[in-house]
Amino acid sequence: MQPFRPPFPTPSAPPPAKKSSRTWLWVLGGCGCLSMLGVSAVVILFLLLPSGGNIPADKQAYIGDWVGSNTRLSISPDGRVTWEMREGEMRKSMENVPIKRFIGNDFEVGVLFFSTRFVVQSPPKFAAGSWKMTVEGQQLIRLGSGPPDSSPGDDRASGGLPPSTGNLRDIKMARVGSDDSDIAFTSAFRQSDTRITCVVYLRQLSVGETYATRWYAERVPRLPANKLIGEVTFPTITPETRPLTTLQLSLTSEEGFPSGLYRVEVWQDGQQLGTTRFTVD
Repeated sequence: MQPFRPPFPTPSAPPPAKKSSRTWLWVLGGCGCLSMLGVSAVVILFLLLPSGGNIPADKQAYIGDWVGSNTRLSISPDGRVTWEMREGEMRKSMENVPIKRFIGNDFEVGVLFFSTRFVVQSPPKFAAGSWKMTVEGQQLIRLGSGPPDSSPGDDRASGGLPPSTGNLRDIKMARVGSDDSDIAFTSAFRQSDTRITCVVYLRQLSVGETYATRWYAERVPRLPANKLIGEVTFPTITPETRPLTTLQLSLTSEEGFPSGLYRVEVWQDGQQLGTTRFTVD
């Protein structure tokens, strides 16, 4: 047999292997990509979970621990709700669930696609020395007679500086209704607001004490810095007013207030007790 002469025949190559779905599954899963995708999805979901935003300025009165005959409700300053209601042997509860939003007086809590709406028949009101609110048909009273504590942080953002120690417990700015009972706490007012109220919370009063507020336009365009724009005094404490622990001192202006940053100082018997700030937009 004669040997092959050039050109020599090339050996036949096997047909190329087809990539199967198993191969792609190995490429994605074996190399850890599927695991990475899964972890990423979980991380994204956690990032999307509401962490409990700050309570809006006009809903600050909701913050606190509320109790009723068979209900307990706690709303934290960072917007988380713990709730428990008992009816006989039945118990309903939720713990540390973030508020998604306020709808009028109602508030909606939940995570992702799950939510529960709390119907508020009567929003928080301060009357007869205590805060009251009606939620889901249950009348609740807030523990403690004062307003919610200010959150720590920048004094301009929170509405004021921490009050000094002593007889003063807290200072809050608010819009107050004509009957002095409908209070909406806020540190941001509108130019159309003709009455701005400083609510002073004290530990106790003594007969003969005097309290006053001094109002300054701290940074207001076209006005000198720290211009004194008003002084409001409370009548000298008498035996009849001694049981009070809350004083309301309001500054009014028929034309409203120009936009800018304002400061209110609270004084007792000629000594400054504390300071708070508010803005007008």
